[in-house]
Amino acid sequence: MLDASSPIGVMDAGLGGFTVVRHLQSLLPHENIIYFGEGVNQPYGNRTEADILHLSRQILRFLRDEGVKVVAVACNTISTLADRLQPDFGFKIFSIVQAGADDVVSLGLSEAGVLSTVFTAQTGAYARLIREQSPNTRVWAQGCPWLARIIEDGELSGPRLEAELKSTLGKLAAAHPSLDSLVLGCTHYPLIQNAIRALYPQFSRLIDPAASQARMVAEYLTGQNALNEHGEGRLRVCATAGVDVYRRMAGLLDLKNATFELAPAPVPLGK
Repeated sequence: MLDASSPIGVMDAGLGGFTVVRHLQSLLPHENIIYFGEGVNQPYGNRTEADILHLSRQILRFLRDEGVKVVAVACNTISTLADRLQPDFGFKIFSIVQAGADDVVSLGLSEAGVLSTVFTAQTGAYARLIREQSPNTRVWAQGCPWLARIIEDGELSGPRLEAELKSTLGKLAAAHPSLDSLVLGCTHYPLIQNAIRALYPQFSRLIDPAASQARMVAEYLTGQNALNEHGEGRLRVCATAGVDVYRRMAGLLDLKNATFELAPAPVPLGK
């Protein structure tokens, strides 16, 4: 039996998962949320599978020790390995990749692009999950080595961001000129939707899986009779670096009742 008063955990390799928090606060205003933002070892999408699993288990243990009732893994890179992480923990882990795949299927798309980290693209996770439900949908993946890091540094526009988009998303746009639907396969990417639209207007439909992941959490807690229906929800942000950047971004996204603290960073393999 889940304790309704326990907090919801949200984790990401950085601050991109604030997009998920924003939707959770809108859907579930009474819920307390603990957000773990791991910026020290970011970008996770450039790490090995073994290292990603090693780092992610440390974050999940932190959230377990804080008594969370569920965890939304807002990091797409980590979410590709959610089935490997779930057996180690007694709470439900929600994958944002599954949420994004469900979005593509529900829209009935015949083809979709996915902009993500390099690791997420290489796993083929989006294509696999989409084709499990819609075998004829064509999926085109494009990895970005440094886009999440640039956004994490607070650059939501400018020459560095444009150069990274042109060298990555530009390839996808040129290879598939009729492609108009793009999954934002990293929670950082919704923060630069305006830049994407300005550079590549062919992508008239930008799909943000954050809203669907928040709905998945809400539906699960409702089914488990584990919704917190009393009080004003609080947001506790535990960041491994750049607390001031998290504070500023939370203000830009109008996140409610937030406190901020420095948290210990997980230790990579071999250190």
